[in-house]
Amino acid sequence: MPAKLSFICLIRSVVEKDSMDYIIKESIAILRKEDNTTTEIKVTSFIPKKNSVPKWVPNFEAGEVLRLTGKFALEAEPPHNDILEVINNRIIFI
Repeated sequence: MPAKLSFICLIRSVVEKDSMDYIIKESIAILRKEDNTTTEIKVTSFIPKKNSVPKWVPNFEAGEVLRLTGKFALEAEPPHNDILEVINNRIIFI
């Protein structure tokens, strides 16, 4: 299901994978909702290795606070309880 979201989150953990053209980062982030409860989201980012390719996603590590914004692909039924999966196209550092 497509969605347009904007939120601030804390990156809790990052797993980095290497491919031929990209660094693939799969991370779990925590965000606080209006009712002061927390939700975990799974963020998958593709960071290009080539300097000639524009980098819309900066390199990030666990413990950093990020603002994620843009159009996302959301799974209708997440594979894990209370985890939202986000395929990221833009991350902004705060």
